[in-house]
Amino acid sequence: MKKLVVTASFCLLSSTAMAASQISQLNVSGDVAIFTLEAPKTHTVPGCVTAENQNKWAVSLSSLQGQALYSLLVTAVSKDKLVSVLSAQRCESVADVEQVQGLNLSSNKLNTNSASDTWIYKGDKVTKIGKVVTIEGNTFTYVPVDGTLKVHNYTPSIAPGLSSFTFLDAECKGDPYQSNYGYPFLTFIESEGAYFTFADSSIKGNRMADHGHKAVYRLGGEGQCYLEDRYLAYQETRAVKLIKTEHPLCGKTPCWIK
Repeated sequence: MKKLVVTASFCLLSSTAMAASQISQLNVSGDVAIFTLEAPKTHTVPGCVTAENQNKWAVSLSSLQGQALYSLLVTAVSKDKLVSVLSAQRCESVADVEQVQGLNLSSNKLNTNSASDTWIYKGDKVTKIGKVVTIEGNTFTYVPVDGTLKVHNYTPSIAPGLSSFTFLDAECKGDPYQSNYGYPFLTFIESEGAYFTFADSSIKGNRMADHGHKAVYRLGGEGQCYLEDRYLAYQETRAVKLIKTEHPLCGKTPCWIK
């Protein structure tokens, strides 16, 4: 019922609506979604809007109507739809961002899925996961192809080799170990062609300290293996064995962005 009400409101007040355009950015902070269209605003914005937020729109996620509007935004991103926005002519969810009153989606007949569109695929480079909305540093925010009520993030973690990891073998062969400070570890090691993660430290043998007075070796950046003469295995209380695994999103190899 809420989606029907949103559409009806738009039709009645369409004279104050923006021309249809694609979404260029969509972010969620707390219980507010803020988005920007590719086409700049042409109407007179409310006086509460600051210069830096001139082309931004806000949707509250704390109401059923706001959640319905956000669902339409996600659909627009994932399905390449054009969006028309009806202004509430006030700032509400955010003190200096124009509030959305209603939305309307329409087909993008000019869309050719150009090379400027960025999508995230599984490591097989074939299975499409979602459309990238924003890129900040090494983090890709995307909307899944099957739709969702929230955006998702993917941050690739890739290392060229096992340098800096420790071993119990004098040639730095066998199981690598890494210090565990309570944070998850999931990294694709290029030289091994696989993802690695921490083994279950509650199982005896998976912690380096379980191996008593064995010598500890470290692999250097240039491939040399050298003895860590500062301590023995039982003194490495944080080091945990790394085992091969798969990325829950990407699979056996990192996701492909194109």
